[in-house]
Amino acid sequence: MYGKIIELIKLILGLILLFIPVLTGIIFCLESFKILNRSLNYANLSGIWRHGDTGASNTSIFLGLCGLAGAYLLANYKTNTQ
Repeated sequence: MYGKIIELIKLILGLILLFIPVLTGIIFCLESFKILNRSLNYANLSGIWRHGDTGASNTSIFLGLCGLAGAYLLANYKTNTQ
């Protein structure tokens, strides 16, 4: 009984963790082709995002770890648990 619940949690968390980097990649591609320029409001951003002198962003590390964790959870997902 608990095995099915754990496997369901692994499936849900794996999908969520993979959804985050995929969605971010889609947004990045749309921004690079200037498709989202009209829908995103850049006027209300803080100074951290407007100025590039604050250092390297950890966003790529976060998205990479989310993708790896989601892929690991989905790779270890078992459909037949008893």
